[in-house]
Amino acid sequence: MSFKIGSIPHPSRNGSINSTQSSTKSQSPENVQVAVRCRPMSASEARGQREVCWDIDTTLNSIVIAEGFERQNRARHKYRYDRVLYGSDNFRIYDDNVAKLVNSTMEGYNGTVFAYGQTASGKTYPITGTHNEPGVIPRAVNDVFEYIKANSTREFLLRVSYLEIYNEAIHDLLSPGTQDLKIHEDKQRGVYVSPLKEEVLTNAKQALKVIQKGEENRHVSTTNYNLHSSRSHTIFRMIIESKEREPNASTQTHRDRSTASNAKSTIRISQLNLIDLAGSEKATTNLDRQKEGAFINKSLLTLGTVISKLTDSKGASHIPFRDSKLTRILQPSLSGNARVAVICTISPVMTSMEESMNTLKFAERVKLVVTSAKTNEILDDKALLQQYRTEISSLKAKLEAGNDLLAQQQMAQEDIMQAEKRKRCFYYSTKDKCATWSLFVQP
Repeated sequence: MSFKIGSIPHPSRNGSINSTQSSTKSQSPENVQVAVRCRPMSASEARGQREVCWDIDTTLNSIVIAEGFERQNRARHKYRYDRVLYGSDNFRIYDDNVAKLVNSTMEGYNGTVFAYGQTASGKTYPITGTHNEPGVIPRAVNDVFEYIKANSTREFLLRVSYLEIYNEAIHDLLSPGTQDLKIHEDKQRGVYVSPLKEEVLTNAKQALKVIQKGEENRHVSTTNYNLHSSRSHTIFRMIIESKEREPNASTQTHRDRSTASNAKSTIRISQLNLIDLAGSEKATTNLDRQKEGAFINKSLLTLGTVISKLTDSKGASHIPFRDSKLTRILQPSLSGNARVAVICTISPVMTSMEESMNTLKFAERVKLVVTSAKTNEILDDKALLQQYRTEISSLKAKLEAGNDLLAQQQMAQEDIMQAEKRKRCFYYSTKDKCATWSLFVQP
């Protein structure tokens, strides 16, 4: 094994969210961003004196089978990607491959990140991470709230959902008791799952609690290859709505606020999908694991077929998005209106070479997928943010109208009391049997 580790200034956040540097607003086509990481050897692999079977160059971002490990009649093909890494540094893989995508979702573009690899290749680690090495999800959540903090001229509404696809059935990780979740599609929302619980977020700490709640409900089991293996695909989705704040809202009159509440405001709506795919597997001895593995492999095979069709130079007449729930949910992203980043993980040892080669080939194919993301803006009241604002303005208007009516009633009551008072000041006086009216007007 040989390494050429490129120098990356660790403290700088080259791809991190920066409110002073907006991402490109063009709608020009772009390829899916692909990073490949080879995990370090495990303790058991090291004890078994196994060797790393890959030559990895992190400067040229290439990977090739190391000399002496090539199989008969197989050439040493060199694979190149946007980023090639070795080790367990989650900061580098996030900063290089994901941070700019997260930034663009805050500006109205859809974004999707997913991890792909064999079971025990370290696939879930870059997505969720650990306390000391946070993965894509916690880092993205933190950057989202940092962006909001730095952009005080806009107001944001964040909603999140967390689901898993287990044995081709969809489960709500935030509401495990919810049954019969189905995939729907319409012109307004596109492809979506319902009924699915959504949590409104106000800070990063709350978001991490929601993530932890979801992780506790995920299907995880021991397999022949991993002590804690993910048995399902999971999708953590954040829906971001934002609009410009209304200037001098505190000094607006009732009429100004009513006019503003009826105005059609431009609202950005985007989705950030962070996906951890279950790992592809060889045959296993446990019957339950066999069933799970069959569903996992089938959905990943469908994903591979979809990728192949999308990158077919002749143009495919039919793309089988509906052949699995995973590809159906990913359809909007892979069809074009999203920026997509893929993290592929491989094992360093010879015993997993076939599966690692399949992963590298998948990464090579998915790199050819071209998307053309567009800023998603609406000019009506469909966004929840606008709905909430309109409802609040309406309630305020009704309250003020009620106060005006109450004031009018009070004035009318005072007029009646004054009239009664004036009436009591009349008195009837009789003098010399002549009736006269006298009026004493009180000062």
